[in-house]
Amino acid sequence: MLTTLALTGFSSFALASSHREAPAIALDASADISDFYMFISPEDSSKVVMIMNVNPMELPGGGPNFHRFDDRVLYAINVDNEGDGEEDISFQVQFATTYTADAFGYDTFIYNIGDVGTRSNVYQQQTYTVTRVDDGVASSILASGEVAPINVGTQSGSSGYDPESSTPGSITSAYIESSGDYRFFAGPRQDGFYVDLERTFDLLNLAGLDGTDNQNTLLGYNVHTIAIEVPIESLTKDGLAPSSADQNEVISAWSTTSRKAVTVRRANGVDTADRGGWVQVNRLGNPLVNEVVIPAVDKDVFSSSHPRDDIQFLAYVQTSLLGAYMNAVLGTTCPSSYDAGLGIGGREDLILAFLTGHPSLGTLPSGFALGGSIPGEAKSFGAFEALRINLAGDGFGQWPDGRNVDDDVTDTALQAVCGLLADSGEGAAVTDGVDSTGLAYLDSFPFLGDPWAGDDHPNGSHDELP
Repeated sequence: MLTTLALTGFSSFALASSHREAPAIALDASADISDFYMFISPEDSSKVVMIMNVNPMELPGGGPNFHRFDDRVLYAINVDNEGDGEEDISFQVQFATTYTADAFGYDTFIYNIGDVGTRSNVYQQQTYTVTRVDDGVASSILASGEVAPINVGTQSGSSGYDPESSTPGSITSAYIESSGDYRFFAGPRQDGFYVDLERTFDLLNLAGLDGTDNQNTLLGYNVHTIAIEVPIESLTKDGLAPSSADQNEVISAWSTTSRKAVTVRRANGVDTADRGGWVQVNRLGNPLVNEVVIPAVDKDVFSSSHPRDDIQFLAYVQTSLLGAYMNAVLGTTCPSSYDAGLGIGGREDLILAFLTGHPSLGTLPSGFALGGSIPGEAKSFGAFEALRINLAGDGFGQWPDGRNVDDDVTDTALQAVCGLLADSGEGAAVTDGVDSTGLAYLDSFPFLGDPWAGDDHPNGSHDELP
């Protein structure tokens, strides 16, 4: 079975990544997290790269007000290195937007005059600050930088971006910030996720089990990306190199967006004020959990929930609604239960992968057991939803042992839901038939391809895609 897994991959749940996954966040694109990635850097095995994307299904030609990060949103990547579902480290990112007069001295409605590769030609500019928070206390400001510009179009100098290349364009390279052992990037990227959203949510219109004729309907769309590269030893619970002997080889992480509790709007439509504490409005660890695991009645609850409280969603993991739909619509025979020895019942194979980490996949820390004590801590090892990675490199090196930007999580998810970890031979045969054709991934940081141009991109239509 492990040989099969190594060849086919594995994921916990999903048919796509989290694009517009819950009613409330679907109305708040700048706070809507579409994807979260975490992987050991192929450029430097002593570093981990973590990436969060927002603004799903961002049409490149979105002027005059192009998509951007929101100054009033707190973006965060949270890391638990103990196993209790509480963040031990957070990387918090905040943005500030300024407007300048155009080259003629006018307040303007346009984004730029001239090549966007020249910073002074861009009249709407954003800066950001990254703060590291340890155990709830801000420990240091890691970096301040500028957000890369929109790829407005060919008239605006898009030669500085190259969406079809595996090498970063000159604009991307110019906006990578280095601070000690850390690197940062914030700005538009092409959406590297691939799935046929149109047919998936048309009652699983996946043409049976082989995905014949399905196409990537996200091709041609951009997202806004926050990418951070950090030293591995800065993430382990003891600050040491990860190893099973030290039981520090696995960390869990998830991304969040938050807004202030109260917003006051003025009658003149200009002045606004945010008051109170930060309130979480979206959350993403593994892809598409909220989209196809959590039912509509609890989607907004999940968006605002904390991993330590995930026991409230256990029933949705024990019984896979997606598996039931696949059986009804596609004629599969995905299992409804599997005993993995946890004594919980239902799909215990999915509980291991989704809530605790799976020993066969390298995502369960050595010597840890559900409900057992955490070595060196007066805490218990809990079950919670997060993206896990084996930092020692002893796992599979693909989702759900971290997640690379080009992982085919749709196929591996369908296979898992149909019982790949429950020794079901049928699971390995399921596919949506969509691959990454047409997408470009970078060989270097920040790894997601340069953004599509406003006047030169695939439009996502079935009739237009290759």
